[in-house]
Amino acid sequence: MASPPERDQPHYIPIPGYTPKVSFDTLENPQASMFSYTLHVQSDGYVRNRGTRVFLCASSPDESGRQALEWALESLVQDGDELIVFRGVDTEELVKDHDQYREDARELMRQIQEKCVESDPERKLSIIVEYIAGKVPLTIDRLISLYRPDSIVVGTRGQRSMMQAWGAAFGGQGRIGSVSRYCLSHSPVPIIVVRPEDKVRKTMAKRRADPKRGQHFDELTKSRTHNGSLSVPFVATMTR
Repeated sequence: MASPPERDQPHYIPIPGYTPKVSFDTLENPQASMFSYTLHVQSDGYVRNRGTRVFLCASSPDESGRQALEWALESLVQDGDELIVFRGVDTEELVKDHDQYREDARELMRQIQEKCVESDPERKLSIIVEYIAGKVPLTIDRLISLYRPDSIVVGTRGQRSMMQAWGAAFGGQGRIGSVSRYCLSHSPVPIIVVRPEDKVRKTMAKRRADPKRGQHFDELTKSRTHNGSLSVPFVATMTR
């Protein structure tokens, strides 16, 4: 993994079972290429190996973003993996107290660690939280270049239309359909779009009422995440 440029290191105390690693803070640095606040922790005993997978999750603070993150934590990441959680901050909002962004990032990191322990206390993970100000498409491109994730997880909605931003990042028009079509042939990594549970329930009800539905749908409805959540990948593109 490439090393970010030199930045001031923030102070963060992880929950028991996790060790703080090198973190960065450039919110006050006018010379920085990105205004960002980065926290990094690892489970005690975490070892990166050949089987380590890297996932990037764009987690907006709304319900869609929260469910995308929860699905990644409960159903995707496994022992030895690394999860990077990105949350975008509008440049215009940087006039606010930067300490609030730092506190928000710490709280998000705490919630992620607690969720990891709740889902699987024996699982060893590397977790990175990136709060970054700027245009989302440019930020996404930089994060992909920096971390080289194996796949990317997003929700169907997000702050200022996250899906439109992702569409712009990959050359689409911002609609989920156009993003999916573009990713099938152009995205450098697979993209997983997680639908909110209410949409999944409506789709399941509609398909159950359809006498022409295939047997594969009945098999799909039997699958669940570890805690019974109905949130499932809506689009999974395998490229290159």
